[in-house]
Amino acid sequence: MPAETAQTAQPVIALGVWHLLLLAVPAAVVISVSVALKLGQCKRVSIAVIRALVQLVAVGLVIGWVFMHNTWYWIVGLLFVMTLIAAGTAGSQVGKWFSGFARASLLLSMILAAVTSVMLLYLGAAVIGVNRWDARYLIPLGGMLLGNAMTAAVLAAERIGSELRQHAGDVEAYLALGASPRQAAHPFIRRAIAAALTPTLNAMMIVGVVKLPGMMTGQMLGGSAPFQAAMYQLLILIGILTCDTLAATATSILLYRRFFTSDWQLNRASLRG
Repeated sequence: MPAETAQTAQPVIALGVWHLLLLAVPAAVVISVSVALKLGQCKRVSIAVIRALVQLVAVGLVIGWVFMHNTWYWIVGLLFVMTLIAAGTAGSQVGKWFSGFARASLLLSMILAAVTSVMLLYLGAAVIGVNRWDARYLIPLGGMLLGNAMTAAVLAAERIGSELRQHAGDVEAYLALGASPRQAAHPFIRRAIAAALTPTLNAMMIVGVVKLPGMMTGQMLGGSAPFQAAMYQLLILIGILTCDTLAATATSILLYRRFFTSDWQLNRASLRG
């Protein structure tokens, strides 16, 4: 079971409607800056604030309901919906690089579901020691792993498509010399995976020194001891790095084949973007 905090948890200060109204003040500051500097971002900022409000309130209510019932089928159901949304979002981006939004979404949903499920089960059962379905742990961890894996998959897909498009002549030269599509694409697969991991690795380099990340901050606001909060943050960072690596690798390996024909020729018609 999870280790107890080293100090007595303090009650969390509840936020209500009045606090939300007070948040309109800093939002108005952003809009004022946009107007004063003629940035043309007033409409965009307003839409972003309203969408964030509606989405977070709705998600908070749904997750609260799942927490209250805390049964395996509601937990799995919510994670499944989150996976579909993530796959649809990623698929709209990956679909730029090969035929079809639907196929891209299906590919991404399988990759994201596989890597997130494996890592979530490992973190929950082996590391934290949750011996039953516990929404309080599985939903937040699953959401963070899923969101980051989605970003890594999209970055890998965009990078490998861009690399193959820019170096099409080199790829065709490799193929003419007898290389297989896998051999010809291998340098670009490596670059795509490295590019997808760069944001996570950069964040890990400065975590706790330059900034306090979200999970650690949230745990401390919730009353956890700083050391325990740091341990949970390390847990999720290692989990995110692993999910990013697996998602980027699987996406790159499965996607590069779409750029070659069955005759081991580069399909230039697929190199769009």
